[in-house]
Amino acid sequence: MKIDDPTVLDILRRSMVARIATLSRNGRPSINPLYFVASDGHLWLGTSDWTLAARNVTADSRVSILFNVEKDPTEQRVLRISGRANVRTDQEIIRSYNICVARKYILTPAGIINALAHLRQIPLKLTYNAQGSEKGQACVIDILPERAEFLYNQSAGNLA
Repeated sequence: MKIDDPTVLDILRRSMVARIATLSRNGRPSINPLYFVASDGHLWLGTSDWTLAARNVTADSRVSILFNVEKDPTEQRVLRISGRANVRTDQEIIRSYNICVARKYILTPAGIINALAHLRQIPLKLTYNAQGSEKGQACVIDILPERAEFLYNQSAGNLA
């Protein structure tokens, strides 16, 4: 199945978190939850270049990403996309990623309500972002999908 299949696009549109599986240099697996956007046949996940996900992608470009629709408990499918990734730090892709993330997560009715409900956390977020920039540089994990498939949620009684 391809990433432009309507059922794949539907899950990507309704999912909020991507769980990226990577391998370290010595083959140790890791799974990290990250915000994501789909753009022109690519998946973009935002992070910093010092994170485990970014370091592992630099060591081994093979990745798998899991998506499920968190807000719909009746949705039993889990989407798995496999492909190749690279870490990008160029300002153009970071700017494009940030605009897409703002549209998906912030500039929606639910996003605005959430931001207003958590105004007191803004100083903490600013401090966290400043600390992150001291450790490394913002980056986008740019994934070129090669394969998409549906698994089924084990909690629904089906085997994945």
